[in-house]
Amino acid sequence: MKIPTYKIGATLFLTLCLLFSGFAQQTFVTNEVRQYMSKGEQNGIEIILNGSNIDAAKSGLKKLSKKYKAKMESSKKSPNVFIDNARIATASANTVDIYVTLVPVENGTKATFFTDLGGAFISSAAYGTQYTAMDAVVKEFAQNQALTAVGNQLNDEEKALKTMKKDLKNLQKSKTKNLKEIEEAQALILKLQQENIKNDADQAAKQQQITLQDQIIQTIKSKRSLLKN
Repeated sequence: MKIPTYKIGATLFLTLCLLFSGFAQQTFVTNEVRQYMSKGEQNGIEIILNGSNIDAAKSGLKKLSKKYKAKMESSKKSPNVFIDNARIATASANTVDIYVTLVPVENGTKATFFTDLGGAFISSAAYGTQYTAMDAVVKEFAQNQALTAVGNQLNDEEKALKTMKKDLKNLQKSKTKNLKEIEEAQALILKLQQENIKNDADQAAKQQQITLQDQIIQTIKSKRSLLKN
């Protein structure tokens, strides 16, 4: 079924609007929260990772762990991630343990970071400098996730463009083939028309021969009748 051109245009316009609305998010906002996690009620830093699902967030946390020379522990069945002995110099002279809770939200994932300095969790009130450092780490992580999401989206759109170009090429080939077949068909029609003209002439000549032959036969029959008398 052929899709009307105006509907295609409207769809593309809507797609562009959605893309631009996604690109508009260039700032990453964090919130300090206090909630229960595996180590009880603690303060943490919460951020929304737009366009990133839990699997993508875990993949990003694995890179984060590697960056800070830490060991990451996670399970496919659990939304919780544990980053053991991260070396974040801006936050602490010693290693820190980071507990991350991932929760799916509309169009993304909510990540909450709880940072254990070794007996005490970071909060803005008790550990202002450390909180600021971890806030920067969380925002950088969110930025990297956004870059990854946009990169994946770019790859998808480039693949879609490649498919569209391939489809266009196939359509062009199909049209070229059809035009060739039309040209061949037109040539065949012209040939058949010319053959029919000749056929009409041949039929007319043959009809004359038949009429003449009938006359010859009738003449012979008459001659035979006269001989009988």
